[in-house]
Amino acid sequence: MTTWKIAADSSCDLREGIEPLPGLSFSIVPLKIRVGVQEFIDDSQLDLADLKKALASFDGPTSSACPSPDRWAAEFAQADCSIAITLTSALSGTFNSAVVGRRMALEKDPNKKILVLDTKSTGGQMVLLIRYIRGLIAQGLPFEDVARQAVAYNRTLRLLFTLSSFDNLVKNGRMNKLVGVVASKLGIRIVAEASREGKIQVLYKIRGQSRALDALVTEMKRQKPEPGEGGVVISHCNNPLGVRYLREQIEKTFPGVPVTVMETQGLTSYYAEETGILVAY
Repeated sequence: MTTWKIAADSSCDLREGIEPLPGLSFSIVPLKIRVGVQEFIDDSQLDLADLKKALASFDGPTSSACPSPDRWAAEFAQADCSIAITLTSALSGTFNSAVVGRRMALEKDPNKKILVLDTKSTGGQMVLLIRYIRGLIAQGLPFEDVARQAVAYNRTLRLLFTLSSFDNLVKNGRMNKLVGVVASKLGIRIVAEASREGKIQVLYKIRGQSRALDALVTEMKRQKPEPGEGGVVISHCNNPLGVRYLREQIEKTFPGVPVTVMETQGLTSYYAEETGILVAY
């Protein structure tokens, strides 16, 4: 029997794993968050409260670090066919690291089949993609068909988000400094999307969370009047009230569409910051 591996970096926020399937294994490959001399590994052992406390009490530079090529190569060594799912290469070196890991794995075993997929996104979009790929593998499709359909499906997905704090995005060069500083000082929430190039594209600057969430749902309907078969995945950083309101609006706008709610983990919490909400569909 052909063995399969799905390996996703930890920005997907998926910690509970996926539905078991014979011959398929699933792994989270963790990034790291550095706060001064402290290093936090974004895996199942991460204490989010400790990370947030360290970030709140530290005034110096902080950063994130992608998994090493060796770590990716070790994942690829575990199966005949592997698919790596990474956050956008426009904002992280994770994709490039996985590409090097693929090269290393193929040097040891040229018969392996490995796809490294740059999602141009993060968070819930990666979850939808993981679920979709699992479904393709369950159908018994060959690697080439799974890879082709996975790439095509990812192009249909969208990620929108609304944030109220932008410090870590600005400090790490992921967001325009002027936009971030002005928005923070004025108490403005942004509504933004992951662009086709995998960069942050600001759509609206709005005062008030409810108005920002309404704008997010309006943008969802404008971009995709009918969410895809995977439904909607909402990720949030300590914002249960905002998520409850958003979920109600989504369910009113798209009746019958399944909605999954998740909490952001280390890397996504680091960039989304308190009350940040991401929606993939």
